[in-house]
Amino acid sequence: MGRPIFSLTRLSGGAQAALPVLMYHRVLPERDPLQAETHTARTMDTQFRTLARWFKALPLDEAASLLAEGRLPPRAISITFDDGYRDNHDIALPLLQRHGLTATFYVSSGFLNGGTMFHDVMVETVRHAPTGPFDLGLKDAPPVILGDVASRVAALDALVRQVKYLDPVQRERLSERLLATLGHKAPHQLMMDDEQVRALTRAGMSVGGHTTQHLILARLGEASAWEEIRSNADVLSSLTGQRITSFAYPNGKPGTDYGPEHVEMVRRAGFLNAVSTRSGVGTRSAPRFELPRFVLNETTTAGILMRMLRMTAYPVGEAA
Repeated sequence: MGRPIFSLTRLSGGAQAALPVLMYHRVLPERDPLQAETHTARTMDTQFRTLARWFKALPLDEAASLLAEGRLPPRAISITFDDGYRDNHDIALPLLQRHGLTATFYVSSGFLNGGTMFHDVMVETVRHAPTGPFDLGLKDAPPVILGDVASRVAALDALVRQVKYLDPVQRERLSERLLATLGHKAPHQLMMDDEQVRALTRAGMSVGGHTTQHLILARLGEASAWEEIRSNADVLSSLTGQRITSFAYPNGKPGTDYGPEHVEMVRRAGFLNAVSTRSGVGTRSAPRFELPRFVLNETTTAGILMRMLRMTAYPVGEAA
């Protein structure tokens, strides 16, 4: 019986409060079989309706400060979007406005105005590749067999995990080769342009840093990692006319995708807080530059509320 009471206490605000930070990426008009876990406009609308009724959405900056000060209001949450996809502006923003919610959008500035992220290149490559063995031609990536949707989903997951940790130069060369092979089937106009980023801020949303090229910081040298962080902040600040004070680590797994040295770089670059992809909710004792987040897949009111209670029952960031 103690856990549910504890959970409700965590959502009541104040010094013992927990901060659920929800993590989104793309939002699709319709379900894509190859990206079944990606939210659609319909599922997001349902989630936002429940969140607006039962919770108070705050920009990550404000929520992080109030959490650290022990002044977080009851049932506070933060909603975040990573990468800078065009559908964040075209679909998510109108849904947020419809339900009176606010969100923080973490943007990888190097893909604005026509860029393509390697993950999307991989999705379309697997989608359009012929049935049979498929080989990326990489030393440590054995061929996969492509057939029905299930086999392509499994192959996509395996290939993305292999490719994302390649040397950045090697990964870029592979992406260019696959784009050339795709030809007219290559993904295009998936990312926001400058004006759409500005539109987010005009609508009262927050914009945060997410590096320039979405490179995994732990795979970079010190100078390159610093440049990815600093230049991204400079570009977004110039673009929005605002100081950029919140940051999201690319891929975001502590100890694997970034380390203490990168946390210090983020702090030194002028950010005031940062989020990871470690699953959990933040507490007052949680490091402000490594706040956890989680993905909300539930779409019923009961499911969403139960998930929130479960997450706050086992928060990340308790004092050791």
